[in-house]
Amino acid sequence: MAELAWEWDKQSSTYGNYGNANQWTVNAGLASLARESTQNTNDARSEENPSLVYTFIRLSGEARSDFLRTLNWSDELEPHLRAMSSESAGAVTAGHIKTGLEAMAQPDPLVLLKVSDYGCRGLTGPEFSDIDSERFGNFIKLCRLDLFSGKNETSGGSFGLGKAVYWRFSRIQTVLFNSMVADSDAVDGNTRNRLFGVNQGVVHRVGTKSFQGRGYFGVPRKKGSVTSTWASESVVESLHLQRAGNRPGTSAMIVGFYDPDEPDRGDTVDGLIKMAEELRSGIEESFWPLLARRRLQVRIEVVNDCARELDTVVDPEDTYTELVRALRRFDSGDLDETLDETYSVVARDIPISISKRKSGAGHAKFVHNAKLVVTKSDKQKDPLENKVCLLRQPEMVVQTLDRTFENHTYHAFLLAGGAVNPDSSSAEDRWADDFLRFAEPPAHDQWIPRGGRNKSSQSSLSAHYVAPWVPNLQAIEKSVAEQLLDLFGAPPPTGSKPPTAVFKHLSFLRGEAGEGGATGTTSRKPTIDITEWKVVDGHWHLTFRVKARNEPGGWALSPALYFIGLDGGGQEVAWDSLRSDDARIEDGAVLLEAKEKGRFVQATVTGVSVADLPIPAEDSAVDVQLRNVTNTRRKGATA
Repeated sequence: MAELAWEWDKQSSTYGNYGNANQWTVNAGLASLARESTQNTNDARSEENPSLVYTFIRLSGEARSDFLRTLNWSDELEPHLRAMSSESAGAVTAGHIKTGLEAMAQPDPLVLLKVSDYGCRGLTGPEFSDIDSERFGNFIKLCRLDLFSGKNETSGGSFGLGKAVYWRFSRIQTVLFNSMVADSDAVDGNTRNRLFGVNQGVVHRVGTKSFQGRGYFGVPRKKGSVTSTWASESVVESLHLQRAGNRPGTSAMIVGFYDPDEPDRGDTVDGLIKMAEELRSGIEESFWPLLARRRLQVRIEVVNDCARELDTVVDPEDTYTELVRALRRFDSGDLDETLDETYSVVARDIPISISKRKSGAGHAKFVHNAKLVVTKSDKQKDPLENKVCLLRQPEMVVQTLDRTFENHTYHAFLLAGGAVNPDSSSAEDRWADDFLRFAEPPAHDQWIPRGGRNKSSQSSLSAHYVAPWVPNLQAIEKSVAEQLLDLFGAPPPTGSKPPTAVFKHLSFLRGEAGEGGATGTTSRKPTIDITEWKVVDGHWHLTFRVKARNEPGGWALSPALYFIGLDGGGQEVAWDSLRSDDARIEDGAVLLEAKEKGRFVQATVTGVSVADLPIPAEDSAVDVQLRNVTNTRRKGATA
């Protein structure tokens, strides 16, 4: 085997990189590490039941020295890192490297984290990216490229950012890889121990030469580039990158592992064991569906100078008993009609409108029936109680919806896309999965669009689907809430005290001692719900339902049509016509007359936009909002 070395490209006169910005899109904390790294393994699966092993390694004394010697620490890596640290006043990454070097200079044990998957594709394909992207293998995608995903429709992400988690948790921005590939993916006849290292540093100067920020550990070539090598067992063992057995997959070694949120943890064996337990909790919370279906096995180890201090299998059933049992009962078709007893399980359809796709092979719009599964909880508390977990084909919890019902404790999850029938999904299941995948922002933690500080980018939908898609996603939460309300209903009162869920709406009953109730009432604001939408001859045609409390005098309200931009802002456009069979419409206002009986008054309205629009209707997203809402009896009182 050729001698291993570190190499950095010469600095370009027109461009200099001061660290890989992608890693700052990944949150710190072990829950983030658990989420991103487990998703990476799940996306790379090549077998039905892959496995994943996290190994915390603590090296001291001669073992630490042997590792650093094989890594060419003193001769190559450390001098370049020290040169990078001099840029700390102007680069965030350089500052982190400087702090990491200070920690490495101490005689304390060196901590590594090895993340090894088995039953996955491994680092396949050519060395360099100067070829057609269709020929890229996993080696190029992981080790050479940024912001390139190249994943299929059922993968966890579409941004190519998840791999940045490895460098995020390295004190010195350095990660090593060792991979085994299947015989069918052999490279020049080689399948075992494809070894490579990547340092994500900053531009720097060593002696009289200036270098780019990214460096590679492998076999140098005459032109200055570095290739991976098919290493001997002795080399990978000295780097603690040895793999068990012959199953294909990849081991990623985070050098100088730490938690950026709590950098002083992990210095002791007990500290590493606590970090391992926290990692286990994060994996269980995000991936309990995948583990419950036994489509992935995860183990966590802590090794102190070759002595195994912890070896545990991640099993979510102890923590999330109700959810695991409910999912397995759903898969077996063993469902109940009602939630009468603890662990009872019911399922309800949740329709999701999938927009017309304009990229790739494309497809027409359609309705996908997701499955809301609800189970009655036991008395053991856990973090997912009274929440609805949203998930699709990768069987990772993307988002949770909080819904509390007084006197009821439940667990629930929404199976969408390929997660409904992972072993026999239909084409429409996969299309629905793809739609929801593109709805996810880089953190893969949201389907339902939010506003304000909680708003995340969902711009990938605009590139692939015909608008509107915002109401499609918002309708998911509305439908889930309606089904839960149907299951649990209004909670019964306890003794002489009305339930909180009702009492909070009866503010007129409250008053200070001796004062009696408030003299005024607080009305719930009228609402609007879009039920149908389409584009015809350049006009938007929308059908929406307007609903308000039934109050004397009735209501006058004006629906306004807005074009929604990618930043969440809206531009109002005019209606060409508004009509309704349920209410009068005067000067663009819908008049809801009061009724003798009933709590609500409502009307269905059909509106058609003008043709003179800011952008073509086919390429736009729209919303309808209520303005000038007035209770006509109170003459100017608004809600």
